[in-house]
Formats: sequence, C-alpha cells, structure tokens
Amino acid sequence: MAETKMAETKKAETKFAEEEEILEEVTEDSSPDVDIPWLVKKVTDYCEAQAGIKLHPYQREFAEAVVESIILNDGEEFTALFSRQSGKTEAISVIASGMVVIIPLLAALPKFAKLLKPYKDGIWIGIFAPSVEQAYTTFSRIRNRIVSKHAQMILSDPEIGVTLDKYANPMILSNGSIVQMHSAAKQAQIESKTYHWLILEECQDIDKMKIQKSIHPMSAAVNGTIVKIGTSNNQICDFLETIRRNKRMDIENSRKRGYRRKHYEYDYKVAMKYNPLYKKFIEKEKRRLGEDSDAFRMSYKLEWILERGMFVSPEMLDKIEDRGLKHMESCKDYCVAGIDCGKRNDSTVVTVAKVDWDHVEVNEVTGERRPKKAVINWLELLGDDYEAQYHQIIEFLRNYNIKCIYIDSTGVGTPIADRLANDLYGIAEVIPYSFNTSSKSYLWKHLYTEISSGRLTICAHAKTRSLRSYRKFREQMESLQKEYKGQNMVCQAPPDDRDAHDDYCDSLGLCVLASDHDAMPVIEEMPNIFFGPGR
Repeated sequence: MAETKMAETKKAETKFAEEEEILEEVTEDSSPDVDIPWLVKKVTDYCEAQAGIKLHPYQREFAEAVVESIILNDGEEFTALFSRQSGKTEAISVIASGMVVIIPLLAALPKFAKLLKPYKDGIWIGIFAPSVEQAYTTFSRIRNRIVSKHAQMILSDPEIGVTLDKYANPMILSNGSIVQMHSAAKQAQIESKTYHWLILEECQDIDKMKIQKSIHPMSAAVNGTIVKIGTSNNQICDFLETIRRNKRMDIENSRKRGYRRKHYEYDYKVAMKYNPLYKKFIEKEKRRLGEDSDAFRMSYKLEWILERGMFVSPEMLDKIEDRGLKHMESCKDYCVAGIDCGKRNDSTVVTVAKVDWDHVEVNEVTGERRPKKAVINWLELLGDDYEAQYHQIIEFLRNYNIKCIYIDSTGVGTPIADRLANDLYGIAEVIPYSFNTSSKSYLWKHLYTEISSGRLTICAHAKTRSLRSYRKFREQMESLQKEYKGQNMVCQAPPDDRDAHDDYCDSLGLCVLASDHDAMPVIEEMPNIFFGPGR
C-alpha cells in the first residue's frame, strides 16, 4: 500500500516538474515577437500537463486548432464530427480546464499583453447542449480536471496562484475566468451573456434558429471562437450546414501556407487505433447492431442518412439540376403549372415546367407514359390580397403555353381554382387538388419517383441561381422533412422552425402532377374466355 502511494506521489511530482518546465519556457521573455505555432504547442502541452492526460494524436490536432483560434482571437467556427465515445468531450475538457488558467496568466505578461489583451480579465466559456444534463457532462469534466489533486498542486504554485472561487454553475476562477453551462432547448431563455468561446455539444440536436439567433450573438462583442461538436443523424441541421461550409473552406484554402482546417472528422476506425478497449467494444457493436444498420452507420461511421428523414438530399437535387438551362420568362412549347395557394403567413407559389413529349418513358407492365419535364420558372406572391394575386398569376401564365394547371383547392384555393377554370376554359385544363393526408402522400411519392428516375430537371444556369426564387426553392427542398404514418408519406417544413416553409415544394409537386396528367396508360383489348357467344 505504501509502495503504491509512493509511486503515485512520484508520478505527480514528475508531472509537476514537467508543468513547471513548460511554464518557464512559455513565460520566458526573450523575444519581442511571438511565435504562434510554438505558443500553441506550449499552451496545449500545459493543458495536458495540468489535466494529467495525454491526448491522442487526432484529439491533439483538433485541440491545437481551437487553442490557436482563441489565442489569435480570430472568431473562427470549428466543427468536430467524432465517432461516439471516441474522446471529443475529453479533448474539450482537457484544453478548457487548462486555458482558463494559463491564458489570463500569459495575458498579464508584457510579451503577450497585446496578443492576449481580450483575456486579461479572464477567459469566458459558454457550454450549450440540447438539455442541461448533456451540457453538465462537459461542464463537470472541466470542473473535475480543475479540482483534481494533481491540478490543485499546480494551481497552488506561487507563479500561478489560481483558485476556484465558485464551484457551482457558473464556475468562477480567481483570475476572472468563467465556465457556464446552458440548455439550448427552444424554450430556454439564454440571451444577454457574452463568451470568448462557445462550445455546442450534441450540436446535431440543437434547433437551428436557437443557434443562429440566440447562441451565435453571444460571441459577437468579443469576436469569440465557436466550436460545434456532435455526430451524424438523419436530418439537415445547422451542424451539417456548418460542416459543409467548413469542408468547402478547407478545400479552397488547403494549399495556403499556415492554414489550419476548420472541420475535424474521425470515425471509429481512427479511434480504434489508439484505444484497444474501444476496438473490442466496436466489434461487439457490429454484431449487436449490424455494420450496415442505421444506428451503427450514424454513430460510428459518421454517415448522414438523410434519405431516412429528409425528402431529398442536396446531392439528389444537384443531379437533377441543368446548369445549362436558364429560367424562361416566356415559352411557346407545351407547358404546365402547379399553384400552391398561400395561407396566413405562407406564400402563393406558381411553378412552371416545360414538358418534352418527344422523350417519353413507357412502363411495359402498366402502360403508363411518363414524359421528361423541366422546371423553367417560379412566381412567388406574398400577402393575403388574393384578388391582386389572381391578376398577377394570370399575367404570369400568359407568357407560357400552359395546357394543364394543378392547383391547391384547400381553403382559399377553391375560389381561385374555380375562377381560373372559368377564365382559362378552352385554353388550359384546371384541376383542383384538395390536400389531405392521402392525396399529399400520393403527390410526394409521385414527385420522388420523377426526381429519382431523372425525368425531372430544374433550370440552374448561373443567372438562374442568382434569383431569389431559385435560392428559396433550393432552401425549402433541402429542408423538407419526411416521415411515414402507416402507408402515407408525410412531408413538411421543419416544425420547430417558425421561419421554415414548404410552398415551393407543394407547388413543384402539383406541377409534376400536371405534367403527367395526359400521360394515360395505353389500353390493349384482348379476348376474354369468360365472356362471349360460347358462354
């Protein structure tokens, strides 16, 4: 027993000696200029030494990127997509527990005073998660690192002299540093705080509007660093959008000297290399869940299975876009239209498509004929002045050789449909389409078939992509969520986002129905032995 205690004491003394050596190297004022890569390395070394933990290479890579951003106060936004239980929270807790101590200490030295001026009164960290319980996981780990016997021995050194003045939330250190956790639930009131470093845990489950409207502005006054951490799921969210943005940025700047990437992604295969126990667990999970199961693919392979929860993926939309096709303000070819009538805060949207009857696919079994069609323009009308909207719709449609119109006849759409049918009699066939669970399910399934088969294309010329209507179309299509209720496919804009709409999606579905309205199956007559003179 005594030998064990002596070994632990010796180990702690060794760590403490390493700590003092790092501190002496960092605080030595031998040069008026600051070598940033050197400082980043030394600060990260300090954080590891204070925590008594050596980060794995992939954790260290991510940690150094965050440390550099905070030192430079550059306001960068990082994303970390880690396999479950692979050490993302551990990496954060190690560097956060050290940063709240070392950064204000360095800011007080003449050598670093200018560089680290924003942190002279402490570094302020805000931790956010979908629930308080999830935020507490990171918060408690940071606190446990600070109050550990090993860390307290270091913090009590006269050269550091930092104490933990408040243990509960918010955690406050004697040098002015603060660590506070928050719930990022939609109903949580979290405005009015200011932080140098925002940590968003399980970011894939945090409401997009909450992130952009309530959390992001908390770093505005101090140009704070934002770190979004999470794993994959089956919904488009702010986390995924930020990952895509960071990946594009990393590709564009990959050859720039000194560029440190913004997205860090490590699946289970990376974690297995450094943790034998993790490897054993993963092998069991493969047997329990199946390597191709949704749960394993999202939690460990880091695959976003958007086809499970989203109507279409951005990649599917990219495939059906025709970058050579401009939007058309008029067209004499065979055209159809779909009209979704706005209700309350929604817009009325008209989608026009050109139908190519020279290229028709025929189902050999059913005889159904499906022509290729291309969306060539949109019209969006805001407000509830339906009389004014009606005349604008008529003026818009006059520019096209419209042969069939499918219109949402639910609610306010009924009188508009009747009026259109009367005014366009003999010119275009107007089909009222009442929205209910069953009819909308048919609409969505039919639309998905046309998209996946490649029979539907969207105009996406450079000039078209600059249109507000095109951007809104893409935005609504990419955010359209789907689920099955029995045999019915139910699609809608994200219900937790008050600013989300699906008017362009409904209008597109109606337009596609109109394009196939005349595509009747070919009926073939054959003799029937059950009927005839011989019976």
